[in-house]
Amino acid sequence: MGAKERRRLALVAAARELFLERGVEQVTIDDIADRCDVTRRTVYRYFATRDHVALAVEVDVLERWAGLLAERSTHWDGSGADRLRAAFEDIEHLVDDAADEVRFTRFFDVQTPGGDDSELGGQFRAAVRSLLAPVVEVLRHGQEDRSLTLVASPEVTAATLTNAYLGLAQRVYGFGDRLAQEQAVEPRQMLTELARLCVAALTRPAAAGR
Repeated sequence: MGAKERRRLALVAAARELFLERGVEQVTIDDIADRCDVTRRTVYRYFATRDHVALAVEVDVLERWAGLLAERSTHWDGSGADRLRAAFEDIEHLVDDAADEVRFTRFFDVQTPGGDDSELGGQFRAAVRSLLAPVVEVLRHGQEDRSLTLVASPEVTAATLTNAYLGLAQRVYGFGDRLAQEQAVEPRQMLTELARLCVAALTRPAAAGR
């Protein structure tokens, strides 16, 4: 690894710390430069804007999640329905462990990184597809062994499940106290219930009794 790539990684790591501590909107390019003990001009050599730095951090987060999920997926076995239950159990643990990162990803609810035509935008789209890949494989297996009933393709179903779960996780970890007051429920339990509902909705009756 060359000096330029090491500097870029150091900037991304510093920005990640700041974004998780304060939130993206409360961090400036100067803050990132100060954390890395470089000038703001140095930061701009690598990133056009603060939001591009945030996108680089998002890519780093998604790639890490994808790697962890791919590793966990090697232990999912049995029918497609069995694997989907195991997948959601692991996703719950991963999301719990990454609560700060889940809160950070809320920033991109009002951004459009998927439409960014830059190299960084391409990396973002690749990271998303890598994250979805283990779930797509589980759904495809369940479709083939007829333990799961899919109306749409495995790709569409995986994207739907993942977006629904991450969207709720962002609310639970971003506004948990408010949700508890407004809805008189323990917010974290909603994630477990959503996982149960997703598995139940897709599992064929014969597979559900296994």
